[in-house]
Parts: sequence; structure tokens; C-alpha cells
Amino acid sequence: MENNKKNTSSENLINGQNPDKGTDYPNRNSKEVLDPQKEQDYQKLVELMNCMGCMTASGDKSVMYKRIGKQFKKMSGYKEADAFAKQCMESVKQADKETKKAIYKEAKRRKKVAKQAEDYKLAAEEFRKVSGYKDADAMALECEKKSSILERKSFRKKWIGCGIFVLCVVAVILGARTSHAKYYLANIYKMTGSYPSAIDMYKRLGAYKDCPERLVECRYRYGIEAEKEDNYKTAAKEFAAAGDYKDSEERLVAAQQNLIKSSKPGQKIKIGKYEWLILDILDDRAFLMKNSSMEEMPYHSEPGEVTWEKASLRQWLNTQFLEESFSLSEQNNILLTEVVNSDNTAYGTKGGNDTQDYIFMFSAEEAMNYSSLFPNFKTNTWLRSPGNDPYSAAFLSDKGSVMDYGYVATSYEFKVRPVMWYKLK
Repeated sequence: MENNKKNTSSENLINGQNPDKGTDYPNRNSKEVLDPQKEQDYQKLVELMNCMGCMTASGDKSVMYKRIGKQFKKMSGYKEADAFAKQCMESVKQADKETKKAIYKEAKRRKKVAKQAEDYKLAAEEFRKVSGYKDADAMALECEKKSSILERKSFRKKWIGCGIFVLCVVAVILGARTSHAKYYLANIYKMTGSYPSAIDMYKRLGAYKDCPERLVECRYRYGIEAEKEDNYKTAAKEFAAAGDYKDSEERLVAAQQNLIKSSKPGQKIKIGKYEWLILDILDDRAFLMKNSSMEEMPYHSEPGEVTWEKASLRQWLNTQFLEESFSLSEQNNILLTEVVNSDNTAYGTKGGNDTQDYIFMFSAEEAMNYSSLFPNFKTNTWLRSPGNDPYSAAFLSDKGSVMDYGYVATSYEFKVRPVMWYKLK
């Protein structure tokens, strides 16, 4: 029986079969004579390639696939070595993609939990590793900027710490209640970059010495500091308070633009003397409505037929109101708008010629389009559209409904809530 088994095994080997491992060996009639060592290396490479699928995404995974692929290339022509070599090269590309995705995800996690300057630096380094992937470059710049801001804050705190010691000494020597001592303290605050404290102190001192001038300078500097930190709300407030000091007006407009860009319709923003409700935001402009109604005034001061083109309300909005409500820089940033004056669709009353206005009133159609964003008006408000006859103008009721039959244009019973397009570039 044993002899039969040996004979069978011998026969299998001769016929190119391995009784333990199947039919991996070519038979004796094959043109290729099997190299046992080569076959062993081949099987190890196949096994290693199959195991690579379980390896987590990393740079090492790509390196391993490259090495395995090169080994298969050296065995070119042997079994499926060429196909496996190609497969490994494709796996290298896939592994690179997975690695970039993993690094990007980790970088975003680091950015999200970052608190210190060093944390943001590490996040930036991770984003730099996958430069060109998604928004990695922009994220790296943002992290580097935040890191720089935090480092400056840390440096400033050290200065303030030294300043506090000096302040204590000065307070003891001069007496903290005297105007002279307060003035000295305010100057120390200003010198160490503690602008909120300096502003508060100069405001308390009023007209003492050169406090008004120093107050304006601190407002301006604090605005620049807030601007660098992307705190545009504070920047806008401080630049507005600085008035026409240096380029405060231009910086104020830039802060307003950035504030609007980061806002959503329904939110409010201070521009000029008043607060405005954001109705719409496009790429290069925003549609704004004065948040509160102004005093009652007529659509037109003289009796008779009238359209928006001739209305005294239009003349007043684009002259006196425009000039008295906004700085020159803000005026220059208000878009001159092509205003369409349609006929009254219900009564056929002519709307007159189209106009070009900086400040204008809603038309009946516009009021309906944006009605979901309106606050509780509480009072009736003029629209620029004509009413049911040439002597009247449409209005928005205190319930927010469009009244297209209108009311006599000379009435003083209606308030004014103007709108404008504000440039964002």
C-alpha cells in the first residue's frame, strides 16, 4: 500500500502536480521549467500583496505597494507577475489618495480643537503635507494666521504684565484718583496695546489735555487690531468711532463688506447713522432695507399726478437723506441702481419712466418677494409703485400686506423705510 502511495506521488510530480498544494507546478511538457525558489518568491509576493488591503492608509502603504510592484516587474513574464505589477502601481495611486484624505481629516480635527498658537501651527503643518488637496492650502494659511494672532496676543500680555507693575507704582506715587494719574495710566495702556482700557480711561477724562485726540487714535488702532483678527464687528464699531482719522472711513466700509459677506439674509448691520436689515446677498452686492421706519412724510409734496420719477420723496432720499446719513466713503459704496417702475398690474396706472437711484422705496413686486424677511412694521409704509390712479401711490400695510389700490400721494399718514444696494467689492 505504501509503495502505491509513493508511486502515485511520483507520478503526480512528474505530471506537474503537487499533492499538497494543487496544480501550481507546470507539467514536464511545459516550455517553462519551474524554478522552486522563484515560485516560492512569487507566492510570497502574492500573499503580501493580498495582505496590503488590510493596512491602514499611510505613506508606508504606498511605499510597500511600490516595492512589491518592482519585485513583480523583476519576475516579468512569470505567471501573472506583469498583471500584479500593474495592479500594485494602481494601488499606489489609491493609497496616496487615501493617505491624503486621512491627513486632511486629521488636520481639520487639529484645527477644530486648536486653542494655542502651537496647536494651529501643527494643524498648518498637516495641511501643508497635502498641498493641492481640496482647500488644504487655504486652511493652512488660515491656521498660520491664527497662530500669528495668538502669538502677538501672548507677546502683548507680557507687555501688559510689565505695564501693570508700572501702573501700580504710578498709582501709589501720584494717587490714582487725580486726572494726572489717570492720564498717565491711560498712556501706559495705550503704549502696551491695551486699547479697550485706554479708550475707557480717555473717555472718562473727557477734554483733559489731548485726551480727545488720543482717544481717536486708540479707536483707530483697536480697529486695525480687530481687523487683523477678522473681528469685523468690533473693527466696524471702532473705525466708525474714529471718524475721518487717517483711512478710518475706507477701513470702515471694508469691515462692513466683510460683515455682510459672513452674514445671512434676515440679519442686521449698522451702516451710517442707521441699522439696516440684510434682504439679499449676491457675489458683489447686498440688498438692504432700513430696519426701522422713519417719520411720516408725503410721497409727493404737491397735489396732482405723480410717478416715482417726479416724487419729492425720491428727491429727498437721494440728496438730503443720502448726504446726512452716510460718510463720503459709504456714499461712494452705495450702488447707483437701475430702478424699474412698472405699471400697476391691477388698475393699469402708469408707473412712469425707469430711474437711477442710490436710495429708493420697494415696488409692490419687490415687497411681495421679500415679505418673509419683514419685521412687524406696525405702521403703513410707502411703496414707489403707483396706486389705482395717477394721484396715488401703493403702500405696505402695518400687517405687511401690499395695498396696490394705494392712497393719495400728498398724505402725511405713511412712514418711509428705504432700501439700497451696497457694494461688496
